[in-house]
Amino acid sequence: MELRGLEKIELSSFSKHVRSIVSSIDNVLSRREEIRDTLIKNGRDIIRLSGWAINAIHRGLLEDAKKHIDQMDEIVKEFVSLASTDSFLRESGFVYNVLSEYVEAKAFYSLLVEGYLPRPEELGVSEVPYLQGLGDTLGELRRLALDLMRIGHLSIAEKILDIMETMYYELRALEYPDALMPGVRHKVDVARRLIDDTKSLLLAIKARMGGSTS
Repeated sequence: MELRGLEKIELSSFSKHVRSIVSSIDNVLSRREEIRDTLIKNGRDIIRLSGWAINAIHRGLLEDAKKHIDQMDEIVKEFVSLASTDSFLRESGFVYNVLSEYVEAKAFYSLLVEGYLPRPEELGVSEVPYLQGLGDTLGELRRLALDLMRIGHLSIAEKILDIMETMYYELRALEYPDALMPGVRHKVDVARRLIDDTKSLLLAIKARMGGSTS
């Protein structure tokens, strides 16, 4: 075996060459760490505001929910802009998780208050966190439907179920591997069970009431 390339390597210059390569990578990773630290801080704020907004909606405090969402909108703009400066971070599970929380709150609020489901480009997010967020929105809609059934507003709960089923069937039609839309298929499968359970409960309540709704 002739390893002629080894004869060309002069260790002193080779050391400088390796040092240059590693130093360049070190600069990239150092900057990435700074970006990541900022994203983590902003991400915590987004997740917290999303939770506050959703809880406010469930409590009927829509003005409070709007304030939380407006705050979240501003932070998300900075979050997305910063994440976009590094392709590694932009496609990370952490970024997807934060943005899916944002989508969940925005979609939930928009559906209930505006009767409208915003598109991903309107929210400034990519397809995967958007789909993940819609999957989580189905869970919040189910929670609201249960609350409405508990106080006897069955017709509104039924409308929510219809909305859930519409969203579910459209999401289920996406036949792609988990590598292309991580976590989405699981959320859709969970949504099917939630819808079936909620529908069974609604039918049982209506049967007890003799089929009347309010």
